[in-house]
Amino acid sequence: MPIEDASLPGGFEYYVTLVWLFVFIIAFLIFLLFYLFLAKRRAEERESANLAFSHLAIEGMETERQRISRELHDTVLPLVRDATVSDLIRSICTELMPPDFTRLPLKEALADLCGKFTKRSGIECACSIDEELDFAALNAVKKLHLYRMVQEAFTNMEKHSKAARSSFVARRLVHGGEQASQAGHEAAEKILICVSDDGVGIQGPGTQGLHSKPGLRSTPGLGMMSMHRRAAALGARLDFISESGNGLMVRIEIPVGGVPE
Repeated sequence: MPIEDASLPGGFEYYVTLVWLFVFIIAFLIFLLFYLFLAKRRAEERESANLAFSHLAIEGMETERQRISRELHDTVLPLVRDATVSDLIRSICTELMPPDFTRLPLKEALADLCGKFTKRSGIECACSIDEELDFAALNAVKKLHLYRMVQEAFTNMEKHSKAARSSFVARRLVHGGEQASQAGHEAAEKILICVSDDGVGIQGPGTQGLHSKPGLRSTPGLGMMSMHRRAAALGARLDFISESGNGLMVRIEIPVGGVPE
């Protein structure tokens, strides 16, 4: 009479079942990894396509701005005899044409933007730019993106905020600091730009840290979409932060180094 081995419960069929179960689990894991790889690849392709579209859209906007500026300056301005209207058209032409950041420091351009905004809108603007702030990591195109984002923030403020006071802050933002140095890692340095006001605020999708307020526009305008595109081109984080009774803050956080070309 054969003696049954206690170490082999269920016999041969039991081990065949275990092998097939093991094969099924391995196959499932391989399928799952392959699916995740394809999903990640598709997401990267979509992100790349969106970034390319953002670059094309921004390039088209800048080309159109320059065309309109030239048409106003060369065609309309010579026909105007009123000095006040002439000054207004010249101001519009200046706003539309991009500054030459190969010669003009971005700090100076941003400070000038604050001064012009106050003069034009009557909204007091406290301008604070860190003396140690260095925009050298950004080339002329990226500086223009940042300049246009701040310009659009001021334009939206003038049109919609009903504010009496505003502020502009530009400074270095270092994540990690001494802790990163002690751990042997480089501190992550960024440029932080904040444009804020004491107006009525804003609500709408596509914003972060936003508290809705009844009676305000609920969809983002072309200016806000343009800012999102420029932020994508810069590799920057863009937040619109609005709290009840505290107006609106536009917060732009730009990584220094490794910015997408």
